[in-house]
Amino acid sequence: MRERHRGANQRIWRYQAIRLIIDRFVTDLIETVEQRLASERIRSVEDLRAYGRPLVGHSEALEAQRLELKRFLMDNLYRHYRVMRMAEKARRIMGELFASYLSEPRQLPPHILARQATGDTLPRVIADYIAGMTDRYVLEEHAKLFDPFEKG
Repeated sequence: MRERHRGANQRIWRYQAIRLIIDRFVTDLIETVEQRLASERIRSVEDLRAYGRPLVGHSEALEAQRLELKRFLMDNLYRHYRVMRMAEKARRIMGELFASYLSEPRQLPPHILARQATGDTLPRVIADYIAGMTDRYVLEEHAKLFDPFEKG
């Protein structure tokens, strides 16, 4: 019971921490832009166009922290080995679906295949069909086409 309670508390803490970080970034952005507008005496669209350089951005201090956070997320989340595995698996599964449909278009539902009559190319029809699938549906379709024990 304590483990469940501890897990819930950790999720709440993470959610609150993320909200605080986002709030800090948004507040800093708004305050920095307001300060720049005031200090540069920008009061109209014409003043803004004449300014000639980017006006919207974070303060220097927060920008440094943003870059540090971005590096951390890139190294520890976006490029985490498990995320990379899942991304590669998804790429492979969708590629196999695309190739299978392309080699034998009659595997596609008739209403999808009928889109060719409106001038869409077969690769475009297939790409749009796959793009509209949920993750679960992609996995089900892949199993139907490639798992010999799955009924199609």
